[in-house]
Amino acid sequence: MLERAFRGAAAALIVGLAFVPCASAAAETIHVDGGRGQDSNSGTAESPLRTLGKAAEKANAKSGPGSMTIRLQPGLYALPEAVILENRRGFSKEERLTIEAAMLPDDAKWLPSRMPVLLSTHDPREPSEPEKATQTYGLKVRMSHVTVRGLKFLGSPMPNNWHCALECVSEGLQDVLVTQCVFAGAPDTLDIYCAVVTDGSEFVVDHCVFLGCHACVVFWDGGRGAVGTGNAMRHCIVDGARISGVWTCGTAEDLAFHNNIVTRSAYFWMRARGAPRSYRVRDCAVTDNRQFSGYGVESGPTGPTGPEIAFVMEGVMRDGTLVVEKDPRSRRYLHVPPGAFGSELRAGLFKGE
Repeated sequence: MLERAFRGAAAALIVGLAFVPCASAAAETIHVDGGRGQDSNSGTAESPLRTLGKAAEKANAKSGPGSMTIRLQPGLYALPEAVILENRRGFSKEERLTIEAAMLPDDAKWLPSRMPVLLSTHDPREPSEPEKATQTYGLKVRMSHVTVRGLKFLGSPMPNNWHCALECVSEGLQDVLVTQCVFAGAPDTLDIYCAVVTDGSEFVVDHCVFLGCHACVVFWDGGRGAVGTGNAMRHCIVDGARISGVWTCGTAEDLAFHNNIVTRSAYFWMRARGAPRSYRVRDCAVTDNRQFSGYGVESGPTGPTGPEIAFVMEGVMRDGTLVVEKDPRSRRYLHVPPGAFGSELRAGLFKGE
């Protein structure tokens, strides 16, 4: 009798446990410190890696569920080749891969000098062809469910080079967030031709600053005629784009474009011929640009658009001069000072201010 009762209780316990929700897989953090780290280390806070490339290797090798964070300490990170993220096995919208700075802009102690800086040093030329035109890349994202935040991307010092700082291009790519990042191109020294390019859906560029780049945010069709949906560019500052602040080739008309500043650029908006003809622009400052809307191909603009192109504009400021903070010691370096024209848009790196 007792044995039978024990068996019944055990069975009930097993059944009960079967209905207990499983806890989420443990999150994993890979620490990277370009100053004191070594790539032979384990990647813990006490034993950090040295390079972003080694951290990407670990992320790409992940096979089980659970989120992962690659956390970079302040410092300069040279990229002798493109860093590629291509793990399609272990991440989801809720449990994603995040590449981030150890301190983010909304931290009270943050300063621009605390941003990890990514610099491409890749030289793809053959010794026999020193004059050859080249292409280089900083970070390539070929997987979904990724967040990139708090990093500063510089361009390439290579002459005659087409450099893309952040490429997010892959068939079926979706759910990538780029937030609180700076893309700073110096056309004569550290050039960025394309700061951010994507051919995916649910791609969001949020609270970023683009300075001196050629093309800042490019919604591409991937060469496959892909049309991304659910994309957004919001709360960004574009200053001095040599081509345009935004370039649309393969994104649907549901693109959410609001609370952005685009100033002192060649074009506000560039598009491919045959791309969607109407977009909504809400609560933005678009001033001191040489042209408003134009057509372009990969090599650059081909001329302004005509009356066939329409923008649905609401709360767009077209008159006024944008002033930005130029003291690199200031917390608000490259941002619109409080109370100045355009400050009410809350564009720039800070989400909590």
